[in-house]
Amino acid sequence: MDRNALDQLQNGDVFSTDGEKIGSVGQVYLDDVTNEPTFVTVKTGLFGAKETFVPLQQAQTTTDGITVPFTKDFVKDAPNVDADGSLTPEEEQRIYEYYSLEYSGAETDRHAAAGTVTTGTDRVETERRDVVDTDRRAAVDNDDDSMVLRDEHLQVGTERKASGRVRLRKQSYTTTETVEVPVTREEVVVERESIDPNSAEARVDGDNEVSVTTYEEVPVVNKTVEAEKVSLGKRHVQDTETVTEELTHEDVQIDGDVRNDRDGLR
Repeated sequence: MDRNALDQLQNGDVFSTDGEKIGSVGQVYLDDVTNEPTFVTVKTGLFGAKETFVPLQQAQTTTDGITVPFTKDFVKDAPNVDADGSLTPEEEQRIYEYYSLEYSGAETDRHAAAGTVTTGTDRVETERRDVVDTDRRAAVDNDDDSMVLRDEHLQVGTERKASGRVRLRKQSYTTTETVEVPVTREEVVVERESIDPNSAEARVDGDNEVSVTTYEEVPVVNKTVEAEKVSLGKRHVQDTETVTEELTHEDVQIDGDVRNDRDGLR
């Protein structure tokens, strides 16, 4: 990403891999040695009061700002250091470790993001401290009769990677239920009563036929109703893993007859 793009980025926004807005750009950090852009701060939280650091190694420029290969929650949980215009090597190393990037170290204090990084899988990184470029024998032969010893220290980082995929789908199955349903039906009832022989009804001759329609209730089955609502969510589970690595330590071995009048040194 060149300087012209970063100048346009000052009023831009930072988006996650799924297109969600993480926050607006706060400050742009340059490497003091190469003068190349290395980090930006993202304003998150209420009214943008919090600023977190995001590396620019894999950022892509868009019309609205930049898109980074991280989720919104992952960036919001990044190390929150004081955005005072400078970064110490210790602060810089915290950011690199959080984003699972290899930190090359710094020989002098750099007041902006520095170092060359490459992405990778979970790995064990060792750091050599108090490094000197002089030969051991030359160090022994100088006037101080001293040498600098170096130790390797174990530094372990983590990296987010996909561990699986879950799909939520529904399927139908058949069960048998037995219930008793009250129903009503109509029946024909014959009622007889005497009439007056001289009435009009008694003088009717011939055959008569009367039809009566009867009705009954029957159960209605297989009615579909909503039973429940199922949602699929995620949660973070904290776990601990053990990392074992061989480290190198330097020690001093004295050859020859060395004598000294001071107590405890011979």
